[in-house]
Amino acid sequence: MDTSQTPSENAAQEKGVFLLVNRQMVPIIKTVTTIGRQLENDIAFHEEFVSRFHAEIVLEDSNYVLYDKQSTSGTFVNGKKIDRCVLNSGDVISLANIFLMFVNNNPRIVVRSIGPTQTLRSPQRL
Repeated sequence: MDTSQTPSENAAQEKGVFLLVNRQMVPIIKTVTTIGRQLENDIAFHEEFVSRFHAEIVLEDSNYVLYDKQSTSGTFVNGKKIDRCVLNSGDVISLANIFLMFVNNNPRIVVRSIGPTQTLRSPQRL
């Protein structure tokens, strides 16, 4: 185990939180994960329409929050332009022409989804 990580970063790593980018899983293991064109970012893209410091994902009170860092082309979640957005598992993030899917395999979420499928009731007629 890497002892240089903070307890919060260790907790994030254990939760199974990641981005899907071009069929690759990129784990979100830090409290603040930076995204942009500059190599100093945690996730760097060599794409001219991505700003040098485009966006960041921050772990805040058990929520992952995406912030646009005043990027030129904007940051979008599920097709909607955002400045700040709490991410849910399955959200599609777009930066210029790059698409990423946020996945949160938190056990609390998974447990709710593995139960039996419920049947839909027919609408009641008045």
